[in-house]
Amino acid sequence: MLRSFFFNSFICLLALSCSAAEYSNPVLIRNFRGRAVDLGVADPSVIQGDDGWLYAFSTNRVVLKSRDGCAWQIHSRNVIPRPAWGDEYYGRPINAGVWAPDVRKVQGRWIYYYSLSAWGLPCGIGYAVAENAGGPYVDQGKLFNCTEIGIENCIDPQVFVEDDGSVFMVMGSFRGIYLIELTRDGTACLNGVEYQKAHKTLLAGYPGPWDGSTYEGSYIVKKGEFYYYFGSVGTCCEKEKSTYKVYVARAKNIRGPYCGADGVPITRSGHGTTYGNLVVEAPKTSPQSASKSVAGPGHNSVLVDANGDWWLYYHAYTSLDGFRTRHFFMDKMVWDEDGFPHVENKTPSFQQRREGPSVSGRR
Repeated sequence: MLRSFFFNSFICLLALSCSAAEYSNPVLIRNFRGRAVDLGVADPSVIQGDDGWLYAFSTNRVVLKSRDGCAWQIHSRNVIPRPAWGDEYYGRPINAGVWAPDVRKVQGRWIYYYSLSAWGLPCGIGYAVAENAGGPYVDQGKLFNCTEIGIENCIDPQVFVEDDGSVFMVMGSFRGIYLIELTRDGTACLNGVEYQKAHKTLLAGYPGPWDGSTYEGSYIVKKGEFYYYFGSVGTCCEKEKSTYKVYVARAKNIRGPYCGADGVPITRSGHGTTYGNLVVEAPKTSPQSASKSVAGPGHNSVLVDANGDWWLYYHAYTSLDGFRTRHFFMDKMVWDEDGFPHVENKTPSFQQRREGPSVSGRR
């Protein structure tokens, strides 16, 4: 049985008791009948429930679950009904979908935070609640829309719960990454949405036009005295041409400034330059190479196992299906001499059997 505790808003696995303890990217996913399936999994957010299961929540309302963090099965393809409040926001049907959700336990309840957006038509952030991590979740509608919070591309929420119970949300995409504070039950903006609109903190990038060298897919964790900010830059969704990759920076205050090893704040990123330390990117290929094996790795979440090893869960395209869709990936991170994490060789492992998160009794 898995046992866990929550430490600074990310998952720490205390004991994993299971037979499968290896993985190979793309990560194996099985359907309800136990058969391996080719399933698109984008923007995964991995958490551990009180029931001992790990859950991965992804774009398009898909939920996976796992006992060991390596082998996954489909838990739900429809975690909540498709929200319709985006139609009201735009005054016409836009068929917006649920993108890039993040799930946290706040004051005893599980909250499923989600982006509502269609391509080029971001709506804002909504939320659903449940008594258990695996659901069922009941949609509560919008938390705020893009106009109300004053963020042009208000998607990709991630929530961080401080040790003192304070609740923060980071969000945004390529037009500035912002931090706001929520009420302690995680269901509203502290002091109201107008207050948070006026007092939000720019953490990364700048509030200008789209720039491939700025960030989205934000994820904040804490280790020791530092908060670590992970963000994805480049193009996420152009199949084999995708340039997505993950950077990390750190700060001693959740509001920043976040800097890489060079000490440059990542709010200076833009206009072709990205600051921070590289975590993972697609392997380089020669001009003569007809194709590459992996493209566009990014939009991650973070897990820490019983040995204190750090794991990156993310998505990427692969040559196995002709770069048709984004797939579920995972890799162990190591720490450099400057105190920043990255995956081995800073590139995804691919079709290699690797030892997964710590299993009780194996090490």
